[in-house]
Amino acid sequence: MSHHLPADFVANHAFAVYPADQFRVTNGVNHGDPVGGLDTICLGDGYALRRTAQIFAMDLSEVEGKTGTRPLFSVSPGSQIEVPGTRTHIAARLTFMTQIGASVDVLIIACDAPIARHYVYPLGPIEPGVEYTLIEAFDAPREIPLADLTGMSFGRGTRITMSDGSQRPVEQLQVGDRVLTRDNGMQPIRWIGTRTVQGAGDFAPVVISHGAMGNAENITVSQQHRMLVSDWRAEVMVGSRDVLIRAADLVNDDTIFIRKGGFVEYTQLVFDQHQILYAEGVPTESLHMSQQILNGLPEDVANEVLDLFPDLGITEPKFSRVPLESKDAANLLKQTGRL
Repeated sequence: MSHHLPADFVANHAFAVYPADQFRVTNGVNHGDPVGGLDTICLGDGYALRRTAQIFAMDLSEVEGKTGTRPLFSVSPGSQIEVPGTRTHIAARLTFMTQIGASVDVLIIACDAPIARHYVYPLGPIEPGVEYTLIEAFDAPREIPLADLTGMSFGRGTRITMSDGSQRPVEQLQVGDRVLTRDNGMQPIRWIGTRTVQGAGDFAPVVISHGAMGNAENITVSQQHRMLVSDWRAEVMVGSRDVLIRAADLVNDDTIFIRKGGFVEYTQLVFDQHQILYAEGVPTESLHMSQQILNGLPEDVANEVLDLFPDLGITEPKFSRVPLESKDAANLLKQTGRL
């Protein structure tokens, strides 16, 4: 069932997760068992993601008034899975070795219910049918890079509209540069994060071809990055004419597609608050900095962010537009003839 969200709906992030039973031991002591918390796993076991595994967007908001250092979340009304209000936490961070000797980390998200349910949130590409060997496990995953916890990322070469109307590639931007925003005029960039990852699985970028959304040139963004779509039908559906739709939900395998292979450099832009800016002339979002992300940063980086956003732990910035869940997004795009 689709959830109809109020215009002031706020969620922190949509985590792209797999149910734990889709990532099982294929070789080792716990053969056949799904991945889980530290008390159920064994180092050296080989795991594989089912070829038919389905990924879901789990929308989580940080629980206010929480004490301690470990993030505690609540499922938001827009989530594709779990009942809104269900408490969740990061149960473990696991490191796997690939068959070619590279490593990939995943977070295990546990839902606090009478019968605990676990979900796998990859911090790197995991390919279905490929075996990964568990080599490390941690119960307190503190140092999580910013780019691992968010999908609001621009690919290298995507041009951002500046305060003077010029277009500048995102990788050339610097802190303090003034960017044109839809709602608040010229806003300075307060923080920039970058990361280079293999362009595979959930980390493969979405390419919005020239002209597909009225864009002057190709736009490259992460799959979880959201673009602003305006349509009267959206107001009927969720109470807001302007909605944010994940790039992955815009894919039509023609003018908008996922580009797999090679490596991709992602850049995140942070302002004083969540902003709608312009990429190749198309309205899109900035990174929503939150206490959730702060908790996952290394101490020196977290201190840097707190210097910039001293009220971050007191008040949560709100999304400036309604994030639209995938089912509603697909229905909207079909009605408008864009899907």
